[in-house]
Amino acid sequence: MKKYFYDKFKDQLASLTFSRPCNVVREHIMNDDSVVFFGGQDWENVQTDLARIPQSDRSKFILALFMVVITDQCLYTHFRQTYQSWRQMTTFPKFGWSGYGPHNENPFKIIWAPERDNVIDSAQVLSMLPDFVAFMKSETETFFKKNLPTVPVTAFFNAIKNDAAYSFSEGSIIQKIKELI
Repeated sequence: MKKYFYDKFKDQLASLTFSRPCNVVREHIMNDDSVVFFGGQDWENVQTDLARIPQSDRSKFILALFMVVITDQCLYTHFRQTYQSWRQMTTFPKFGWSGYGPHNENPFKIIWAPERDNVIDSAQVLSMLPDFVAFMKSETETFFKKNLPTVPVTAFFNAIKNDAAYSFSEGSIIQKIKELI
């Protein structure tokens, strides 16, 4: 997972379809001129987006995507004082859409939508989860210690578990991720 994340993920992430919010949303609501969205409501274009990702990488791709989106949303919601630093270092796209304002989608839908639309091998993803969760915990701890030292890793993962988004429970993969987290 680590090799994939650092060697391939960003290039594959760039192949998704992005939408840029209007100037008012970018400049006055989000205060972020570089912000773009992908996915739409319930990741409605998951089939089109994942068609651009080689089948051999899709499982790793959705797990890496889940990791960066849930981190972004958790930091924004629960550790706001560190969010600007995170955003400047990463500039990851937002999962959701923009209309009259920004609409962030539940990060667990990154796992559920590909399972729902049968565009991933669910058994393969399930087999990868123990290694993925260990990777996510390790990389989060390393990144936070180096770049966001005021965010305790335990508090970060507790914030994920205590967030309303955590109640989303569709599909078999999400249940297993929750057990491992």
